[in-house]
Amino acid sequence: MNSNFKSAISHALRLISLRDYTEKELQDKLSLKFQNLNIEKVLDYLRKNGYISDYKVAFNYAISKMEKGWGRRKIKAYLLKKGISKEIAEQVLIEIEFDYSFIKKDFEKKFQTLQTKKEKERAFRFLQQRGFTYTEIINIISGKI
Repeated sequence: MNSNFKSAISHALRLISLRDYTEKELQDKLSLKFQNLNIEKVLDYLRKNGYISDYKVAFNYAISKMEKGWGRRKIKAYLLKKGISKEIAEQVLIEIEFDYSFIKKDFEKKFQTLQTKKEKERAFRFLQQRGFTYTEIINIISGKI
């Protein structure tokens, strides 16, 4: 191993010790600092030694965003934007047990009564922007979830 490769590994480990990075994010960070190095070899080394895993990062992000009251659609879009593959994002969303209690708490706090059509429309848009499907929205508004 040459010293540049070791420096890149060291820098990458320092970065991932601070927070979760997707492979794409880590690649972008490393390529800024180490232009003349094959970053893919560094990522391979980190992957093989268990330091990075897009699945683990995606799973942690999904749980975190679910706890903020996000729906599956918004979480998936966020994961894709972060550089997680579509396959991993979909797998994670299938595997996590989705907990609606977080959005229910936010929803009930924001919308105590849904008397008028206008209030119901506002509530619908609120849930839609959070990434919930039509069926989920209807079930949340009606209290079935």
